[in-house]
Parts: sequence; C-alpha cells; structure tokens
Amino acid sequence: MRKVLAILGSPRKGGNSETLAVSVLAGASSNGASTDTIRLQGMDLSGCIDCRKCWSRGSPCVIPDDMGKVHEKINWSDTIVFASPLYWYTWSALMKPVWDRFLPFLHDDAKWDLKGKKAILVATAGDDKPDAFEGISFSFKTSCELLGMDQTGTLLAYGVYEAGDASKGDWLARAEKLGRTL
Repeated sequence: MRKVLAILGSPRKGGNSETLAVSVLAGASSNGASTDTIRLQGMDLSGCIDCRKCWSRGSPCVIPDDMGKVHEKINWSDTIVFASPLYWYTWSALMKPVWDRFLPFLHDDAKWDLKGKKAILVATAGDDKPDAFEGISFSFKTSCELLGMDQTGTLLAYGVYEAGDASKGDWLARAEKLGRTL
C-alpha cells in the first residue's frame, strides 16, 4: 500500500495550500493509499547548524527539537507532498528548516535515505503570474535531484490569496487528480 505524507508549511490552519494538499491526499486515498499529514505550525523546528554530526546519536540530527518527528514520518512515507504558501518567491519560514535539515540523508553514515521516494510540490501565491514560482520550483527540483527523490508532480496555484481562494476555479479538481496518479 502506498503511503503518502503531506507536510503542511502554512501558518494558517485550513489555508489555501493546506486545502489543496488535503485534496491531493483525497485523490491518493481514493486509489487505496494510506495518508497522513504533519502540520509544521506550532512545532519546535530549528535551522540546520551544519555541524556534520548527522546520525552520530542514532537519529538523523543531533538538534533536540521536533524535526525528529518529521524525519520519522518522512521515513514512513513513499510519497511526500510539500505544501507551502509562496513567501518572497520561495518556501514559507515553516517549511525552510525541513529542507535545510535533509542534509543527514546525504551523510556517509545515513541509516536511511530519500532515494526513490516520490515528491510533489503544492504551492499557492497571491501573485497572479505563474512565473512567481520560479524560486520555489528551482529549490524543489534541485533538492529532489540531489536527494534522489522522484519529482512526481507540481501544483502551482497562482491568484490564490484570500481564505477560500483555493476553492475557486479548478484548483481543487487539479489537486485531487494529481493525488489519483499516486
């Protein structure tokens, strides 16, 4: 059974990026996948300090915060949906430490890695131009390549700012269709 995890990087519960991620999960679930979410808002997540002590204490990172929970859920999953509002043309402040702390999976002593896991980017922006996503798209693509993750899809919803905007147009249908491909 396919296991799909959505990492929710918005400070707004029920916000537009979360709404679209939940629709991706609904599509995946309709095809028999097991789904789970992790909401980053309210978690204690520190930035990477580049100490290079990854795995030295038996877990991916030596920093004693909630990232261990995120790492465990990522290890559980086959597919990861990274859902983030676009903040200054890239990841939200909540999502950024997650990406920065993937360094342990490139470490020589890594006990597990991300190779072959599927990755989906779901991002929303109030900007009405699709090219506003160039920064986050570059980060996603380049990081997935480095980590060996398969980029399974993207949903870049522009003109989506006010609460509920993700329900306008065909964004929800597109999200669910993306999920059914998993």
